[in-house]
Amino acid sequence: MSAAPPSSLDRLLRVIDLFTPEQPQWTADRIGEVMGVSRATQYRYIKALMNAGLLAPAGESRYRLGPRFVVLDRQIRLSDPLSHHGPPVMQRACAELGSAQLLCTYFASEVLCIHQERVDPRIRSSMERGRPFPLFRGSPSRAILAWLPESRLRNLMLLHAHEIREAGLGDNWIDFRQKLKAIRSQGHYMGLGEIDPELMGIGVPILRPGGEVEGSLTTIMPLRRVSDAELARVIRVTRAAAAEISELVVSGE
Repeated sequence: MSAAPPSSLDRLLRVIDLFTPEQPQWTADRIGEVMGVSRATQYRYIKALMNAGLLAPAGESRYRLGPRFVVLDRQIRLSDPLSHHGPPVMQRACAELGSAQLLCTYFASEVLCIHQERVDPRIRSSMERGRPFPLFRGSPSRAILAWLPESRLRNLMLLHAHEIREAGLGDNWIDFRQKLKAIRSQGHYMGLGEIDPELMGIGVPILRPGGEVEGSLTTIMPLRRVSDAELARVIRVTRAAAAEISELVVSGE
């Protein structure tokens, strides 16, 4: 059975995805070339996105992302349950641990940070707000990945077998499932320099009452030898903070 052809919405979203920090401006002709559409179609897409405020002119027949994204970012910050309830809990946890934390969510095969909290300014993670990272590498990502439903994991294995193998998560479905089961059994994932070489992270899932993963909370520290007692304390505080965020998210709905 062949996949359904992309809808008009799919194509418009693909146009938006062309704009990156590395290439923040595009000409109409270049958009049409990459999208493989006619000149009339490329201008129809651009007009629709400009009317919605999602694209804006950048001069010399170029376009950039539009101001509507600023509006949407504010709405997310004010209305998203994780963004609303997470930061106060993270402030207390970071003050207790003297470290930093990342609050992350996910979509498709990517994880992104929605809030970063730190009491030590020397601890700086490259996982800035809104910057996507692969679902298969790093404490924030694996603390989400390991708690995804099996049907979702099977689909990820089919679509991303190479990335999964490169991340050391197994050469086949059986290996992949066993490695994630081991993470779930621990209740957390500890990564050593997987995203930032100088940092280590303890990631735990933020779960709904039925076990559905909402996101992850990760405590990050300078990469060093940690005593068993200190590690146990970091895990305990991080788990407690994640559980509190989960309770606040559910009770606030």
